[in-house]
Amino acid sequence: MDFNQLFPDNREYGETLTRQCQLVMLRMLKILDYLCQKHQIEYFLYGGTLIGAIRHQGFIPWDDDLDVGMTRENYERFVQYAVPELPHDIFFQSDETDPNFPACHSIEAKLRDKYSRYNGKPKVWHNGLQVDISVYDKVYLPHNFFILIMNRLLILLFRRRGNKKKVEFLKLISRHSPVPLVYSSGFINGFKVMFRLGTNYFRPQEISSLVKAKFEDVDSWVPIGYDSYLKRRYGNYMQLPPAYKQKGHHSTNNILQYFSPDDPKEVLDIDKPDPFTPCNHKEVLQWKKRQVYTTS
Repeated sequence: MDFNQLFPDNREYGETLTRQCQLVMLRMLKILDYLCQKHQIEYFLYGGTLIGAIRHQGFIPWDDDLDVGMTRENYERFVQYAVPELPHDIFFQSDETDPNFPACHSIEAKLRDKYSRYNGKPKVWHNGLQVDISVYDKVYLPHNFFILIMNRLLILLFRRRGNKKKVEFLKLISRHSPVPLVYSSGFINGFKVMFRLGTNYFRPQEISSLVKAKFEDVDSWVPIGYDSYLKRRYGNYMQLPPAYKQKGHHSTNNILQYFSPDDPKEVLDIDKPDPFTPCNHKEVLQWKKRQVYTTS
């Protein structure tokens, strides 16, 4: 499968830094969608990406991330069948593939673009532009004060970046708290999930089936109960926020560090919209020359 022919990388045609980032993530979404269709795996858009699909039929104009959700069963099928078929320029990041990947987060895995990176403090994990994958499990919520306190104590024990055993232990505890069932992600971010869900969860009827929704030029999937979910989480989600809130999470803060295509050690003007910097992956790709080299 030649993914470059099927899904060309058009980042260089973005008029702005934000649009270049969006084009990188859009290509990864197209590849994810293709592989999910091939292997009959269900995924759905959520969060700000879901707002974009419903309100803008694509990215929110200033948005610079992309959120995809899966149930646990579908995620496990994705790892088994789709991940081995990802193209060489996309890295599947999880605590299994990247030992330094932060486990204490509501994001279980990411698709990372190897041609780009985030600026800021040096990272010990792979840090290309990303599609976030949240895994939604069936969660039974705490029903009395005693369980609430026990959950808080568990969080104090495991609130820092943890390993897989800690993750699985907290999932087990949360799954067996005997009351109302919802689908939520981020067990290790326990202050949000284990006893205070906030609004980022789906009721069973909201996620009982999926419907098609246009996202740019992708016929993507969204939960059938997207309206009640979005209203609960965002209020009047069809209304644009005030101008001062129309900012992305990353790209408005000069997230990208730019290197010369001829000399990776030569840093270019960071104000120049050119998200083609190799991420810190053992197999580094140089965008301009389409070259691959291995770091020592």
